[in-house]
Amino acid sequence: MSDERLFAQLAATLHREAAVLASVLHTRGATPRKRGARMLIAAGHCALSIGGGLAEVRVVGAARALLLSGQQQSTVVIDLSGGIDAAGVCGGEMTLGLRHWQGEADALRARHIADTLADGRCIALTADDLGNDAVCDLGQPDPRLLIVGGGHCGIALYQLAQHLDFDLWLFDDRAECAASTPLANATRLHGDYRQLDMALHGERVLHAVLLNRDYHADIETLRVLAKHPPTFISMMGSQRRINQVRAALPDLADVLSHLTAPVGLDIGAQTPHEIAVSILAQVIRDLHST
Repeated sequence: MSDERLFAQLAATLHREAAVLASVLHTRGATPRKRGARMLIAAGHCALSIGGGLAEVRVVGAARALLLSGQQQSTVVIDLSGGIDAAGVCGGEMTLGLRHWQGEADALRARHIADTLADGRCIALTADDLGNDAVCDLGQPDPRLLIVGGGHCGIALYQLAQHLDFDLWLFDDRAECAASTPLANATRLHGDYRQLDMALHGERVLHAVLLNRDYHADIETLRVLAKHPPTFISMMGSQRRINQVRAALPDLADVLSHLTAPVGLDIGAQTPHEIAVSILAQVIRDLHST
């Protein structure tokens, strides 16, 4: 889960009970998760994961001991070298900060972080937030996935993407398409392509995926996106169609030099949901490579 959803959940939890925020601060060698992975641990339940297995069991145990101790923070080092007392055989090591959150001041801080991220802005996570005097971090809002085209492939992409940590937007110029399928947890736009400009601002990493019905719609879309180019722009279509779009937009050559087309990893996808899997795999790969 992303920082945005995690801190929203932490803020909600603190209205009922105390909780520990466990954050991966450093890693060395092969580990199941890297810096920035986090989970929440309360007295009787947990949410999210820092990697599972015996490593997570030990983190949960240390967090619950911290809850009982009344202290505010501690540090846990997880050995994954495969030795007698190791928590795994990956070969590396994880250092985690544990922060005991409780009381009104902590609830207000958690809500401030959650609201800032929900507003699409980054926020500095202090050493006090993370439970380690030497480490700070940057809380980042969910990346935005802008799906342009509400046909079969666009809806399939939305259906799979809603299970991941994206701020979802879907646009189609056809009003009847926009109304045909209810989409929870997504911002929907339809009509004039200039409305796409609404999705192009803010601090969120933006991935735009063009799944339009024809190349005329691709051209209209790209003219708007070029004003504030997303981090990642991709387009579905045959090579001939892609070439026609490029030829029709000579003034956007700089932007189109970063266009990924055809979109999706080559896994032999044919059905809308198979195509959606190939697209999401490519987007996730791009997110973790930036």
